[in-house]
Amino acid sequence: MPSVTEPPATRAEVESVLRCAAPRPVPLFLPAIYEHKAWFIGSTPSAISRSADLLTKAMLAEFDAISADGLVVGVDVYNLEAEAVGCKVTFYEGDDTSIPGIKPGNHVVRVGDDLSCARLPNPLRDGRMPVNIEAARRVRAHVGDDVWLRGAVSGPFSLAISLVGAEALFLACLDHPEWVRAVLDYAKRIIMEFAKAYLDAGAELIVFDSQASPELLSPPMYEEFVMPVTAELAAWAAAQGLRDLPLIIGGNTTEIAGLQIRTGCNNLLCDFTGDFDEWSAACRAAGRALRRNLSPRLIETAMPDEIHEVARREVGRGRGMPGFIMGTAVVPFGTPSENLLAVKQACRNA
Repeated sequence: MPSVTEPPATRAEVESVLRCAAPRPVPLFLPAIYEHKAWFIGSTPSAISRSADLLTKAMLAEFDAISADGLVVGVDVYNLEAEAVGCKVTFYEGDDTSIPGIKPGNHVVRVGDDLSCARLPNPLRDGRMPVNIEAARRVRAHVGDDVWLRGAVSGPFSLAISLVGAEALFLACLDHPEWVRAVLDYAKRIIMEFAKAYLDAGAELIVFDSQASPELLSPPMYEEFVMPVTAELAAWAAAQGLRDLPLIIGGNTTEIAGLQIRTGCNNLLCDFTGDFDEWSAACRAAGRALRRNLSPRLIETAMPDEIHEVARREVGRGRGMPGFIMGTAVVPFGTPSENLLAVKQACRNA
């Protein structure tokens, strides 16, 4: 498999895809690289997630090695907001490449709490938010304004689970629906504080809310609780001048494709387990960009030629679709770069 040396798409080219202009001959390539960033500099997820120096170095190394059509500032993307308001995170020392995570049972909100005056974080001071904000600022200065740079934020439901706990929150959806709306509003306000700092640092946004997948939360509950607050977040982002807002919900989300479209987010995800035909039809009709992911196991374990062939078939399915993007599920730590470049090659050969 030949190396792929072409530079990433320009901002104008990315925006053309996100806004579903005429189909692009070469699809955008957006792999999901988070904890794997550390591998590019021989470090660990825990180390780079706590150091702006290391995170910047890792992101620039990723950019040099892969030159995907966008970069994301983030490692353990679901933890930072919760940590900044008091949740404790487990980190791993030495050569342990495990991913940091919220300590089990370590939740700062109890069902029924009055959240109207609950503390909001200062992204320049609290938890590890300053690490990401400083890395965003440095990476933007290095790569210039023409690279699509996004700051990772949690989605409202995933953050609420970190704050409250999954079991407690799911039960509250049944027993205390008004309070659930209040905690989701609190989550939204936390996210907005983090998001404002990213925008000030020169990054755009990408929202991760995989705890709201139909594999965990029923579509009627998504429509009742999650869709409205996500729409509020998207409307707020638009009011800040942000025209493009990706919403990432992993798993088979085919059942809530139409509901995600109604959030106002304009770049949605059909994960490798989703029904591409249903998703693409919905996004075509609504004028939404759609990212199709490859399996992380394929990316991690298959040979580059096999990965290229699978990616080539998926690119073929998206050919002629305005807004089509080729992506991957979260890339496991240590995945050979040749495997990612095989996907990029399939895009360039489209």
